[in-house]
Amino acid sequence: MGSFFRVFGFMGQVLGMVRQNPMLLAPIALNLLIAVPVNIALAIALFFVPEQYASVVGNGLAIVGLTALYFIDYFAGGLTSSMVYDQVTTGKAELGSATMRTLKASPGILVFAAVSAALDLLSQLARQRKGIMGVIGPILLGIVRTVWTTATYVVMPALVVEGRGFFDALARSKGLMNNDPTQVGVGVVGIGLVSFVLSLVTVFPAFATFAFLARFGTLGAVAGILVFFSMVNLFWTVSGYLKSVYYTCFYLWAVECERHQSPSPQWAPAPLRNVLGDLQPAAAW
Repeated sequence: MGSFFRVFGFMGQVLGMVRQNPMLLAPIALNLLIAVPVNIALAIALFFVPEQYASVVGNGLAIVGLTALYFIDYFAGGLTSSMVYDQVTTGKAELGSATMRTLKASPGILVFAAVSAALDLLSQLARQRKGIMGVIGPILLGIVRTVWTTATYVVMPALVVEGRGFFDALARSKGLMNNDPTQVGVGVVGIGLVSFVLSLVTVFPAFATFAFLARFGTLGAVAGILVFFSMVNLFWTVSGYLKSVYYTCFYLWAVECERHQSPSPQWAPAPLRNVLGDLQPAAAW
């Protein structure tokens, strides 16, 4: 279990990096400033879709809106990967250069966003089906969505930092993971624990706050909606940010292990190295 909970120590290292360079929080701020209004606008647009057009127009709006929201989130993840790379390699991360790198990777990021949105919509449609498929379908699609989302964060450094195309970035990341000495899979479980803890202090209070404010009429309902979307987006933004930092550091470690033909923790970026200490990876290169 120590391998799983070591991720919480890594979170402390992330906070240390942020104290050294507060600019590393820029992707979080940009994500929230853009995603919250887009989310609210999407919810309002879907609310006013006439019932007779709900299946066509509603699904169309949903896929476009979800793609936009995922693109915003993944673009912020690309900014994070780029800035973390600069911070751990040069000690100086700047938003300008990170933005240029991420803009070049936008076509690949859009592909990831569109597939994520499609999986979300398919999950929603599957839940509406009756019988056994109404139970199994959402579960299977949920697993696929989780794997795809994880792949997005794992591939992002190759896509943004190394400037590779979509398929080349997928192949590069797959090659590193096939020879992975870093036990990044253990970290997937640890990151899941961090996300769960984060949801306890954001998502659940968001539902409770909305339910409470909605009791005070239209004005209360509007205030509840604003609070709800702000807190839910805060969860997705911070959770995505931590995943981006984590997987970028593991990616850079795997690259260095490949270059030195050695799985030693000494090749890990400082935030990981400080947590791992003298720990010996279970797998040899």
